[in-house]
Amino acid sequence: MVPKDPNVDDSSDEWKEFDLSALTYPQFLEYFFDRPVVGDENEYDLFRAGIDSFVASDPATVVRHIQAMCQGLARLVKVYSLEQITQGLWAIFGAGIECHRFVFDPSVDRQLRIECIESMYLPFIDVVARMTGDIREDGSYYWMWWDMIPQSFWAKARRTTRSDNYSDLNDGQRLMADTMSHTLSKILAIGNRNCQLCALHGFGHLHHPQGREIVQRYLDEHRGEFSDEYVKWIEGCRDGRVM
Repeated sequence: MVPKDPNVDDSSDEWKEFDLSALTYPQFLEYFFDRPVVGDENEYDLFRAGIDSFVASDPATVVRHIQAMCQGLARLVKVYSLEQITQGLWAIFGAGIECHRFVFDPSVDRQLRIECIESMYLPFIDVVARMTGDIREDGSYYWMWWDMIPQSFWAKARRTTRSDNYSDLNDGQRLMADTMSHTLSKILAIGNRNCQLCALHGFGHLHHPQGREIVQRYLDEHRGEFSDEYVKWIEGCRDGRVM
């Protein structure tokens, strides 16, 4: 049975908050993955019915849950169906819940946040590298993983920098951006095209100063393997102008 936050009173008309950090890790998995598959048009209500906002009284707990999920995703894909995993990941990182926003919360221990981002390499080497077909067409969350993570980072950073310029970041923010760049570089080095495409997509949104050189080097090595249309898309990732 999917756990409920004891602080949510469905009978009240008051604003209802769901404390994600009140979930234990097993409850976190159950809440997001142990669900019937309902289709895109009903996913929002499946996770948010009766809830006005998702909060975390202890953001570090949510970050630890995300890290543990990344570390254990290879096992989870054997417990839950592909459709349940896809639906759950979209909910964790989207659907107005956005658990990953807490990874960029400066009140959370910096080392924990770094290790959480570093753990995001594992779903790609453990799961994506074993998938077949075109990652962009299968509807899985993995293609958007490194779209949403950098965008959440910059949404938080813009509150102080008001720009997407790495040079305007403070030391702590730069360290997080550097960690994402390093993690994307590791994913790009996996000998699997879907992993590489996801990493390139991420560099297109991260706006890291090393991104241009990294993507250009990849393009120089692999240009002959791609169509002209694909080459233009990779150039967009290099230039930070992907959608």
